This record gives sequence, C-alpha cells and structure tokens, in this order.
Amino acid sequence: MKNILKFLLKSIVSRVIGRYDPYIIAVTGSVGKTSTKDAIYDAFSGFRKIRKSAGNLNTEIGAPLVFLGVERPGESAWSWFIILLRGISLLLKKDKNYPDIIITELAADKPGDIGYLSEFIKPDIAIITAIGNIPVHVEFYKSPEEVAQEKEKLIYSLSPNKKVILNKDDRYVSKMKTKAEKITFGFSEESDAVIKRFQGNNLNGILTLIEYNNKEYEISLPKCIGNHFAYLAASVFLVGVCLEIPAEKIPKMMKRIRPVKGRFYPIKGINDSTILDGSYNAAPHSMMSSLDTLKDISAKKKIAVLGDMLEIGNYSAEEHRKIGKKAASICDYAFFVGEWANEMKKAALLAGMSEERAFSFSNVEEMIPKLENIISSQSLVLVKGSQRIRLEKAIFSVMHNPEDAEDLLVRQTLKWKRQ
Repeated sequence: MKNILKFLLKSIVSRVIGRYDPYIIAVTGSVGKTSTKDAIYDAFSGFRKIRKSAGNLNTEIGAPLVFLGVERPGESAWSWFIILLRGISLLLKKDKNYPDIIITELAADKPGDIGYLSEFIKPDIAIITAIGNIPVHVEFYKSPEEVAQEKEKLIYSLSPNKKVILNKDDRYVSKMKTKAEKITFGFSEESDAVIKRFQGNNLNGILTLIEYNNKEYEISLPKCIGNHFAYLAASVFLVGVCLEIPAEKIPKMMKRIRPVKGRFYPIKGINDSTILDGSYNAAPHSMMSSLDTLKDISAKKKIAVLGDMLEIGNYSAEEHRKIGKKAASICDYAFFVGEWANEMKKAALLAGMSEERAFSFSNVEEMIPKLENIISSQSLVLVKGSQRIRLEKAIFSVMHNPEDAEDLLVRQTLKWKRQ
C-alpha cells in the first residue's frame, strides 16, 4: 500500500509542479533543516507568494505534500484519498492563488530517500546545512560518507542555471559536486559569505557580521540563541541574494526570523529561570553546539538535561561519553536521561563532576521531581535529546506558564500525548 501511495503521490505532484512551475527552495542536511526552512519563510514571506512545508514533513511520503497545499499526512485510506483528490483538482482547475515560491525540506532517513525525492523535486535553490562527523540516521548507513553521498544526490544532477548553497566549514558538504552554481558560507575566509563576527553569548538574540562581495552586512536575529544561528543567518542571507533581493535590504527582512519550537526556543521557567528548549531532536553535532552555547552564556546556575542521541548506531557509546565529559566541564548540574544515561553520567564523573551534581534516569518521568528541586532563581536550563526521549514533558513540568504548552512545546497533539 505504501508503494502504491508513493507512486500516486509522485505521479500527481510531478504534474502539479510541471503545470504551476513554482520556484523551489529545498533544504537538506543532518542538522538545521527545519530551522533553516522556517527562517527562509520568516524572512521572505512578504516578498512574493510563498508556501513552506508544514512541521517536519520531509520524508518520501511527507515532502511531496507541500506542493498540494496539504499540512498533515493522511491517517486513513479515506484521508489519503482526499489528499490525492486535492492534487487531481489542482490539475483539472487552475488555482490562481498557487504560490510563486515553495520551500521544502528533504530528509535522508535511509539510503535512497534523497535520490527518490530528487527525481521529481528539482530545486532552483538547494541548501545543504551540515553533515557533521556523526550525522543523525547514520546507523542506517555504512558510514558518514555514505550519508553525505545520499544528500549530494539532491544537487548532483542540477543544471548550471540552478543555485546550490553549501556550508564551507563542513568537510563533507564542502566537497559535494554539482553542475549548478555553487555559493558557500561559513567562517572560512574562502567562503562566498564569510561570517566575520558573531555575538551570541546572551539571551537577547545573536548579532553577526557577514562579508559578501567585499561588503559587510550586520544581521541581528532577536530571540535566536546559539552558535548555530550564525550559519543559519549566512545561508538565509545567500537565499535572499539568489532571489535577487538587494543585499542591503536583506538584513532588515531577516529580523523577522524566530526560532522553531523545540529547536533552541527560549522559554520562561519556574523560579525566574530560563529554559533553552532543544527537545525536538538531537545528534552529536547539535548536542555539542548546544553545550557550547550554554558555556558562553552567563548564568547564576547552569543545568543541562540531556537525553539519548538515537540512530547513530555503533557510534553511540563513544559519542554519549563525549557528551557526558563535556557537560561536566560546563554545567553545575547534569541530568542524563535514557538508555545511555549511565554512560553519560560515568563520563561526567570521570571528568571530575561530583555524584551530588550528576544524575541518570531511565525515563523523563523519573527525572522530573529532582529537576524541579534543583532549579532556582536565575538558573539557565538546557534541555536537549532525541524525539523518543520526550523531554518536552520535563519542560512542561518546569515552565512558568504551562497553560502555554500548546503554543511553545513540540509534540502537543492528542496523538502524541497518547503515546
């Protein structure tokens, strides 16, 4: 049934793209896909009629739905029939309000995913955010190199009149091949858009200076906290350039960018604390970056709530130990949650953290009472873990206004709450 659905979606969406010919912006990478996609939309949504894919609909089934104007996948045969009927209606009757620009993200959960999607989703602008040394989903691949090769399929066959925006600082991304025009970003002086200066060591957002074509542009992103937003800012700036928006106008447009729920979203916590909510997902690259941000921000007490990093296969033990060791050097208290919690705690203890400040729990429910007792005035609490750990439950328990959970936290639908 899934193969039949894939075939029907591909057939209909291919024809919809052919008929409406939208300008397609596609984002892939092992980290930062959704944040980058949403940031592009936030910055340029007033520029032309723009539509973005909803949430993280980025799979072989989810990614095509944005071209049909559908925001959630079907949950039954009947609901999928309605979705397909929506696609057919777009072919039978011209939709005058169809968007000029469509922004989508594409995932590579397993080998072949990007190759399949790139057969009919051929972007005018493709962005590859980062792969990292140990990318998420690597357990389904032979190596990080194979993950990079899968991502590269998005850009390899693009024609020379298309644009490809690549992270120059990522050793895998920077080597990717394409016939399209390459534009790079990063701290490397060899980048087309060079991140010259970055300030993000407070809770008031980031300020970065980007040099492009021998000119400097200062970009401010209020509410966006974390080192990774420097890369996001540079890549979104280049999207604006590719859209032929005057470069001097782009920084003002980018002030509209806001963080995505669960991806380092700042939330007011109990006892006048601040929570950095990274509960959506986690991989070694993003986990390390989050801890670096926690290190850089001044706070009376620093607390890290760190869950398992899943789908990294044979790298799991070593990478979780690295996280425990790093947390010990940064945090006043560390809470480790999940199957690898004990390994992280052991590494933290070996690095010098005391038993009174490092805790391990098999699940989030066990941890909550202890966390509530530790958070005091002006604490800064980093919460980061893979989806299956469900760390949003911990945030709900320690946020100042739990009645705002549906607006601020991830996985608040009835379907998720039942799980």
